[in-house]
Amino acid sequence: MRFKSICLLLIFLFPMMSFAEQKKSTPLDILKKINAKLAARHLQIRAEQIEFFTIGNGRPSSRIHQQEFRWVPGDPRRDAQGDDITYIVDLSGGNSTSGVTSAQFEDAVDAVYKTWQSDRCLKKVKLVKRADPGTDITILDGLLGFGGIGNPSAGDIVDAGFVPQTFFDAAACGVPNSGCGCGIIAFSITFIFTDDQGNPTDINGDNRLDTALNEVYFDDVFGGNSTACGGAFNGNPWGIDVPLPGIDVQTVALHENGHSLGLGHFGPPPACVMNPVYAGIRHSPFPIDSAGMCTIWSSWPNP
Repeated sequence: MRFKSICLLLIFLFPMMSFAEQKKSTPLDILKKINAKLAARHLQIRAEQIEFFTIGNGRPSSRIHQQEFRWVPGDPRRDAQGDDITYIVDLSGGNSTSGVTSAQFEDAVDAVYKTWQSDRCLKKVKLVKRADPGTDITILDGLLGFGGIGNPSAGDIVDAGFVPQTFFDAAACGVPNSGCGCGIIAFSITFIFTDDQGNPTDINGDNRLDTALNEVYFDDVFGGNSTACGGAFNGNPWGIDVPLPGIDVQTVALHENGHSLGLGHFGPPPACVMNPVYAGIRHSPFPIDSAGMCTIWSSWPNP
């Protein structure tokens, strides 16, 4: 994940109109535009779903197909590590402007994976950490004009760290510096595999689309420079084990990596980790979260 020369990139992308004059798109439109870029590059992956985690009002999930998608054990297209699911903490984005260090961010994400690994329905799968290679390993940032397109096979899941508010605006409505992404704490985006014609694949015959990779991004506007959001979130700093109005990194990472492992939003009610709106510190799955994991993982590695 690299955010060099952002201003020059934005000027290149939008030379004729001010940011306020740009036509806003829906998240579904954004996914379709991303997929057009992937197709033009002849890459056999497509963006399938984006899930926003918010403070205040919730936002609906956006997905291309109604059919479910799942990880495929041993999938050679993602350089699968056998039946394991791998994750990487991208340390280049680990420091928040509100004071969370890269080491703290990494520890929080590691704790999240230990938590999900301890869930009884994930006992058949190993969630394995890979070291950050120190190179560009994310692709969504490049597709939105924020740097290059990295290596989609570096790890199955990449926690990309803290990124600028303007990146969240681009992901939410396609217009950086518009403020349309204000209130989004973090999001998870899932990509699926396609064939040569761009059609989704189901190589193991489980009647579900094949997950290719997942990326998680955290909005650095909270507790930092929220000029684009009118200073609304300066009082919501990122932190470690901080109660509201602070935003706890581990709680958000537990939610977002729940998406990475296949869970969608639930409720409320009932209260659970996978509620779409932030409600304070939650470091352990609720019964409904675990039930969802059982639906996905109890038969792993068999369809």
